[in-house]
Amino acid sequence: MDGGKVVAGCRRIVSGVFMAGHRVLRVTAWVAGLAGVVLTPSAAIAASPEWEKVPTPPFEGLGVVTEIAAAGPWAAWAGGVEDATSSGKPVMLAWNGRQWRRQALPPGTGQVVDLAAAGPRNAWGIYLNESGSPALHWNGVAWRRVGYPAGVQPTMPSPLPTYLQIVSAARGGPAWSLGYDSQAKMAVALRFQNGRWVRQKTPVPMVSASTVAVRSAKDIWIACTCDIPGAGPTEAMLHWNGSEWSTIRYPSKEQTYIAKIAPVSGTSVWAYRASTSYASPELMHWDGESWTSTTIPASPFAYHFPTLADDGDHGAWVSVSTVDDDKSYLHYSGGRWTAESGEGRPGTAVWVRDLARVPGTRSVWSVGLPSSLAGLPFIERRR
Repeated sequence: MDGGKVVAGCRRIVSGVFMAGHRVLRVTAWVAGLAGVVLTPSAAIAASPEWEKVPTPPFEGLGVVTEIAAAGPWAAWAGGVEDATSSGKPVMLAWNGRQWRRQALPPGTGQVVDLAAAGPRNAWGIYLNESGSPALHWNGVAWRRVGYPAGVQPTMPSPLPTYLQIVSAARGGPAWSLGYDSQAKMAVALRFQNGRWVRQKTPVPMVSASTVAVRSAKDIWIACTCDIPGAGPTEAMLHWNGSEWSTIRYPSKEQTYIAKIAPVSGTSVWAYRASTSYASPELMHWDGESWTSTTIPASPFAYHFPTLADDGDHGAWVSVSTVDDDKSYLHYSGGRWTAESGEGRPGTAVWVRDLARVPGTRSVWSVGLPSSLAGLPFIERRR
């Protein structure tokens, strides 16, 4: 089979499934998109499985869990959709340290496309519906709507037609999000203050912004195409250290963008660079002075949902989409890659949709779905 045709067909299908705000996952699209797609993480060393499935409440019809965020061992949230082959219904699950339970969403809520959590009484979600894309806030009792400022909609990261990490929070810290002012034709940074989202100034105008990451009130990162004086639109990262912003350049590449950022410390920041062409994605690392990168051992002929989590011990986790290989988790540490699979699915194709490390631990949550649609959606954990 012609690899280029496979990739083009898969990307068109995935775009159609995830681009429009009111659409839900279509079974036929998933099956067609997987035909002929191959992953061969040959550069990764196989390791013993360490991931375990964690039971979830039953879903109606086809269920898909796409987002996860953790505030600690006793507080995490997962979002997705059920009855996905027809009208589609949004689903929100909450982890209390012992089990996953459903939580009610406000009437009219659409599919949640991103989550952030700062504590048992503080979590945020971005959702899709017919009339726009408002935000949600969990106050410890219920989810309620908290809209963006007038004229601002959530940013759809360019150039890939999928929502990524556009809301982020940290324990004891603030929540930040990314929006887009369609009238000004500029991306905007938003901070959650006094129960609402408030615009924040950035050191340079943002033509577009793809992801935001909050480690603390004094460590916030935004990846953007920024209008830098004397240089024009330039790929860069903006960093807030608690008192001032700085603009950090990095070696840019055509048809790529920063999809995820995972700040660990002042001298360690991970970033996932995704490709919009046929190139393999990259894992980048900032040591406080400069960026280095390594190619993620994944086939460029598969559609990969950009996922990233630091491991709590100087390394990082990413995931890759597979067809006939169950080793969908890739770990980078000490300059080498190792591959792991989930529990009880030897040789099964997998689409991992999101990863989240539990703050203060080395435990990592993941959510996804067997890409053959032969199995149930899963939430897994690596302790």
